[in-house]
Amino acid sequence: MADGDHTLKINAALAERMKAVSDDLGKSLDEYATQLLDAFTGLDPRKHDEAYWEEVQRICDETERDGGIPWEQAQARLRNFGQKR
Repeated sequence: MADGDHTLKINAALAERMKAVSDDLGKSLDEYATQLLDAFTGLDPRKHDEAYWEEVQRICDETERDGGIPWEQAQARLRNFGQKR
């Protein structure tokens, strides 16, 4: 395990995109970057919480029961994924 703080250097364009997303989410850039790294490395603490998996199961059960959303609607959402609303 590393001791102390580390500084990651990223290009300006990526930094601007990350800052915009973190602002939209109401998070600090450090908090957002940490969450991204945790998710990417598999260290996301939420995924070690039983309540997280119970919620995932609840969503899956609800989707199976209700039939989810039409594929066309899912495609439209994916086309716009990551764009500002």
